[in-house]
Formats: sequence, C-alpha cells, structure tokens
Amino acid sequence: MLRTRPRSSAPADPDASPRRHRRAAGPELARAFAWLALIGWAVFAVMPIAWLLLAATKDRTQLATDPPFSFGSWQTLTSSWQDLRQFNDGAIVDWIWNTVILTAGGVALTVAATIPAGYALGACNFRLRKPLLVLSLVLMLMPTAALALPLFLQMSALGLVGDRLAVILPMSVFPFGVYLAFIYFSTTISRDTYDAARMDGCSEWQVFWRIALPLSWPITALVTFFAFFRNWNDFFLPFIMLGSDKYPLPVGLATLAEVSRVLNPGTSDAVSSVGVPELILATIITMVPVLVAVIVAQRTILKGASLLGGGLRG
Repeated sequence: MLRTRPRSSAPADPDASPRRHRRAAGPELARAFAWLALIGWAVFAVMPIAWLLLAATKDRTQLATDPPFSFGSWQTLTSSWQDLRQFNDGAIVDWIWNTVILTAGGVALTVAATIPAGYALGACNFRLRKPLLVLSLVLMLMPTAALALPLFLQMSALGLVGDRLAVILPMSVFPFGVYLAFIYFSTTISRDTYDAARMDGCSEWQVFWRIALPLSWPITALVTFFAFFRNWNDFFLPFIMLGSDKYPLPVGLATLAEVSRVLNPGTSDAVSSVGVPELILATIITMVPVLVAVIVAQRTILKGASLLGGGLRG
C-alpha cells in the first residue's frame, strides 16, 4: 500500500494577521473620523439657528435666566410680534412688502438678462465674445462697494434715486449668473445640436427659444435661486438708493438695532418697546424665506450644480 507524503506547507507568517487587521481598521477609522467631523460641523451650524428660533419665544427676563435651548411660550412670541408691529406704525409690514417687490423685480430681470447672455457667450461666435466674457469675470470679482458711487451717480442722472427701479435695475446685472449660464450652454448642450438647428434654417433667436431655452431649466433654476438669495439679503444698494419708507427687511433690521434701548441705552423711551426679543423675531422673519427656498429647491440646485460639474470635468 502506497503511502502518500504529507503535503509540505509554508510556515505561517506571524505578522500577516496583524497586517490584515491594520488594513481593515484603517478605512473604518477614516470613516468614523469623517462622520464625527460631519456631525460636529452640523451641530456647530445648527445650534445658532436652533437658539434663534427658541429665543423668539422668550421675553427679556427669560433670555437672561432660562437655559439657552429652552422653549418660552407662544404668548411671548405673539407679544413680540405686536410690539414689532407698533414700531413706526407697522414699518415691519412695509419692509416685508418692499423686500418682496425688490426681490421679485430683480430676479425677473436677472433671469431675463442672464440666460440669453450666457447662451450668446456659450453657443455663439462673434467678435467681442472673449472680451465680454473677461468683463463678466472682472465684474464678478469686483466688490459691490466699489461700484456704489458710479451706480448712485448713474441713477441720479436718470432721476431714479429714491425709486425702487434704482435698486431693481442694477440687480439685473449678475455676472456670476452669466458665467454659470455660459458654462452650461457651452458644455452641457452639444454644439452639434445648435448647428443642426441652424442648418435647418432656424435663426439664432429661434435656436435659443426653441432648442436651448427648453433644455436650460436646470441652469435657470440655479440662477434664479442665487439671484433670489442675493437680492433678498441685499443691504448696501437699497440703503444708499432708497428712502426710509422703501427700505427692505435687511435695512429695516439695522434700523431696529439702531433704535433699540438694549443695544443703545441712549435711545428715548418712545422706542423702548424694541428690545432683543423683537430684534430676534425680525431676524427670523428676514431669514425664513431663504431657508424655505433652500429646502424647497435643494434637488433642483443640486441637479444644476451636478450638470455644471460634469461640464467642467468634460
């Protein structure tokens, strides 16, 4: 009977198992660290908003004595709103209305001017195309304060200072939106699509209206969101162009802070009803529309951003 030789095996490496364990533990530690960093960042970002929302339900005494993240009462919130309504005979309502008018008018003009401009720069060839693109980049990088005096002189020459158009017309110039639309029309939509429409006899306006515009809803939504965010929070331009009866919410909020006795003890008793709870409530009124817009439009914003990112990579 034949005996089989036992198969020789290589000696086991005593360090192999620890190495495998270290290789497996490395990604797990990195993932855990990433999650901890994200959770820490989220808590850091959400805590001020949570405090602001809860602080609006407290009066001055509760703000000083109660825990920071405790809830006050709905009655206190209603009382703060009534005090806010009494300031300057309901100026807060006028500020809200002015903000809606300025934002809606500015966004409408911005989209109407930005999308065609981005199409012209991204899909058409003409002599001044590159200089105009460079000009849009320069304007995008230029601080707003640098253009304040020229814009004021321009609106003054047109006789528009004190009119809402003095704010709405400059708002329609949105170089950042033009650049986003330029990237979209030059990368996301194929040049062959434009050329095929031109070969079929379409004019440049027909190519834009019938081909490019129906395909441009992601970039239109993205530009609309950024324009809304910019116009709703604009402070400097309305402050220098408009009178107090046409101030929007950001300028009105600064006015409240200026006349508050808590922040300015020398203020007269005539405006003593404006305190920290009223300022907090006015701040929430100013920021809530932007938060709602972000929540509602987040999918569209992400889709538009992803299309732009794919175009840049391509």
